[in-house]
Amino acid sequence: MSSKGILPDDPARADHRFIRYQIKNFMKGPMQHLPEEYAHVLRVFERAGGSWERLFKGSARDVVLLRRIIKIAVKEGHISKAPRWR
Repeated sequence: MSSKGILPDDPARADHRFIRYQIKNFMKGPMQHLPEEYAHVLRVFERAGGSWERLFKGSARDVVLLRRIIKIAVKEGHISKAPRWR
């Protein structure tokens, strides 16, 4: 099975791509993907002791921490849900 690679509509930064992947695959409902909101998640992750270097090397602890932060950010409205069309 081959990877699709990075598509033109994917974020340029690896940390933003990882957050987007987590949101798309583990959160319910469509979300807006805004870089300003990702920056907020990044600051919280780093202040909570998370490390992107460890995460990209496979640290399960950091992945769990980031997922918790994303879950809370979605619940509290720091990551916007996509508008619904009727």
